[in-house]
Amino acid sequence: MNPFLRHLGYGLAAVPALFLPLAYLIAVGWLCAYALPAAYHGQEIAESGDRFLIVTRAGFHALVVQWPIYFFWVLVTRRLTPRLRLLWGGAMVIFSLFAIPWFLFAMWRRSERIELLRFIRRTSVRHYFAKGLREELPPMRQHLDLPDEYRRVRFKGQVEAIPPEFRILTAHNPEGVVSPAQVNAEADGHLRAELTRLEFESFPVTGGSPDFSHAESGFGVVCTRAEALLLARRFRQNGFFEVLGGRVYLISVHEAQRPGEYVGRWRDLAQEEEPSDGNEIDGIAGDMAATESI
Repeated sequence: MNPFLRHLGYGLAAVPALFLPLAYLIAVGWLCAYALPAAYHGQEIAESGDRFLIVTRAGFHALVVQWPIYFFWVLVTRRLTPRLRLLWGGAMVIFSLFAIPWFLFAMWRRSERIELLRFIRRTSVRHYFAKGLREELPPMRQHLDLPDEYRRVRFKGQVEAIPPEFRILTAHNPEGVVSPAQVNAEADGHLRAELTRLEFESFPVTGGSPDFSHAESGFGVVCTRAEALLLARRFRQNGFFEVLGGRVYLISVHEAQRPGEYVGRWRDLAQEEEPSDGNEIDGIAGDMAATESI
């Protein structure tokens, strides 16, 4: 198919598809702003709410027209395996208002075969729906509350002489809010003092983006996950890394009970720290995503 005609067709189809979630949000707004207050006070609905009601009705009619078309598309397309048809069909039934534009977007990106699999956490279910796929499965996302910058992390520190098991902690940018360099330096000092008080074996580790345009100094700490979790929460961090047998895993403080998400091998992600020229790494402001802290 001509690429221009393909993009044009998907663009035209996106207009009514995107209208569905928009109409839903408008309906919820109308319900909260007009219908429920009026019913609570025993009053009639204000006339200004009629415009929202019109949009809501239009959204319902658009759903009635589009849902059978997209459901039939899911069933007949050759770009899906039978099990993926079942998966997308279930999404259409349960999340119809949002599944329709999502499916359209996935078909346009040609990612319809792996689009839903990235959100399935149970390995057995994931492999069940992936049966028959030739594409490489997307990485399993264990901690969806953490941004992708965590998964592209690089480290500076010891590469070879490392403990068989340790956690990487930082005190920079609490709760993902970018802090001034002086505040980060003070927090780093507090973390260093706390590790000394607890008598944990530790060594300097700097984590940052692949080019280290954003970096945060921290420590590799020989401790258990539970102990690292307490420290991360005390210093108001969103996550930390743990290294087990040379493999690096990402841990969210909000889902610490889940298995760690594999990020890569330490020897591939780490490089030796260059000799200091007197400028402390603490002076580098910002975190890896400029919005989140490691």
